[in-house]
Amino acid sequence: MSVSVIIPCLNEEGSIEECIRLVKAAFAGEGKLEIIVADNGSTDRSSELAKKAGARVVEERRQGYGSAILCGIREATGEFLVIGDADNTYDFRDAAILVEKLKEGAEFAIGDRIHGEVDKGAMPWLHMHLGTPVLTWVLNQFFGCRVHDINCGLRAIRREAVERLRLRSPGMEFASEMVIHAQKAGLKFAETPIRYYRRHHGQAKLRTFRDGWRHLRFILLCAPFPLYFLPAAASAILSAYFYTQPRLGFLVLASLFSLAAFQFFIFGVLAKTYLWVADSFLVDRGFGSLIDKFKLEYGILTSLLFLLGGIVLVREFDISNLIRGASLIALSLQIFFSSFLLSTIMFKKRDTI
Repeated sequence: MSVSVIIPCLNEEGSIEECIRLVKAAFAGEGKLEIIVADNGSTDRSSELAKKAGARVVEERRQGYGSAILCGIREATGEFLVIGDADNTYDFRDAAILVEKLKEGAEFAIGDRIHGEVDKGAMPWLHMHLGTPVLTWVLNQFFGCRVHDINCGLRAIRREAVERLRLRSPGMEFASEMVIHAQKAGLKFAETPIRYYRRHHGQAKLRTFRDGWRHLRFILLCAPFPLYFLPAAASAILSAYFYTQPRLGFLVLASLFSLAAFQFFIFGVLAKTYLWVADSFLVDRGFGSLIDKFKLEYGILTSLLFLLGGIVLVREFDISNLIRGASLIALSLQIFFSSFLLSTIMFKKRDTI
């Protein structure tokens, strides 16, 4: 079986040769080994030294960790693809263990630094005890994963599996995207504790708050339910409660929360619809089959019903009914124009001749 080891690289001349030597030693027993260094615009001798050490160097001018890995994946020919950094913080003997997991039936294997052996100073305290655990917990809760270290840069995947994931993130959020897409695509996971060493050469590329936010932002963008529908449900409950109160001020609040609830809800529907059109495996099939049945005319008729109800209430010339009627009219306008936007998003998914 053939293995392709993909090493994203940016100015790692102090470690790249040793890294390639360790890869060769770790996979000495494989029938065919391919080492691809995806150079991401290095200004030092990284590319030259990598070629000298026996790796195939490919150039990726688009900046970003994800861009470099995607370039390496496109160039790789092996049945099993391994991803590992060029700074010698990962032990590629652990990568060989991940490949063994693939041979045993897993489709995606990832390392776990949190429960492995971490050198003193290899991970900043903030990363080890807050950033990585919190991001991992959020991703696990939102997508049903059971991994312990979503930011681990040492991972392996079957070639036929990675081709199903439609990976595209250019930056550090690529690590989260790969886990999310693998989970949504139904890949069989494997995880193993690994060793993580302190960097001895070069400068770390990770920026704690910037890259942490990019991970969290990507997770939220792929999770419309907790991002939109939970606030919508909370707003709807508050609206129902305030509508039961006798004071006029509570009625105004009820109107406000009802409009907010619908706004959150329709944002969630639009977001899930876009994900369904762009990456159908990111959205559950139940929602997909339901939204595929949507027609613009349904939205227009619903908006007209709300508009009619609002006009009837407004004509009562009572301040309470005026508030309720105005709310229904506002909702009718939101439904009307949201239906057009939803149809625009779905337009690209319609079958063509």
